[in-house]
Amino acid sequence: MKLSLKVSRADQQLRFGDFSIRLPHDHLLPVYQRKHPSYDHFLPFLAGQLEGGTTVIDVGANCGDTVAAMAAKNPHLHYLCIEPDEQFLRYLKSNVAAMQQVAPRLQIETVAAMVGKDISQASLAGSNGSKHAVPGAGGITTTTLDTIFAAGQRAPVRLLKSDVDGFDYDVVNSAIELIGRDRPLIYYECQFFDNAQRCGFEDLMERLSDTGYTHWTVFDNFGEVMLADTQPPQVRQLMAYNWRQQQKRATRTIYYYDILAAVPADAPVVDQTLAAYAARH
Repeated sequence: MKLSLKVSRADQQLRFGDFSIRLPHDHLLPVYQRKHPSYDHFLPFLAGQLEGGTTVIDVGANCGDTVAAMAAKNPHLHYLCIEPDEQFLRYLKSNVAAMQQVAPRLQIETVAAMVGKDISQASLAGSNGSKHAVPGAGGITTTTLDTIFAAGQRAPVRLLKSDVDGFDYDVVNSAIELIGRDRPLIYYECQFFDNAQRCGFEDLMERLSDTGYTHWTVFDNFGEVMLADTQPPQVRQLMAYNWRQQQKRATRTIYYYDILAAVPADAPVVDQTLAAYAARH
């Protein structure tokens, strides 16, 4: 069945290499990228270093901007994009269809689901191109990432990316079997609005460390590298710094971090990617 999307004259258009995608008129990604040149630019560099034929999971795929950027750098990966919001999902499917018209062999799979483990019922709230879960409100039932991945015949996971605004620790926790089996690179947004979320991220770091994730890289919310090859105690210090701002006990500078966790075997890949990322300008 051919996918179609009613395109508004106000829709925005973004280009990634040979691919062109559309975003809703109020989506702020183009504004952020014009203002902050490094915003949301690291993952394409990382995708470019990965072996073809493996799987990249994009949880919180939004309208498909991240997968378009990654696929432009590496069209030989299998991309599994997961998005719960109906509007974003329509754009995602339409954008994927447009990309596959340009590159018919491009493997991008879309799944409509809200991913989670301990958060079982939620609704979605937000605007301007960003949505987040509201636990206990609404009737959206979450599904673990292990369940979603096991439902199909897919290649091993090389990269797990999560961007769900506050509950990324629960997304990663829902992939225990997948992580134990494939040991993928894990890239997640670390944004917390209350102490429960903060503790969730701290517990996740300890759990991943115990599983063998020894190499950690922290980015600020503008896409700049803050710490490379660091460890959880240093990451917790940054989280405490951000927590004081969240509680209005310190001047606001940044709002969240993006964190890359890797096992020792992937240290060379991370180092190569960071070097390429640093030399991009």
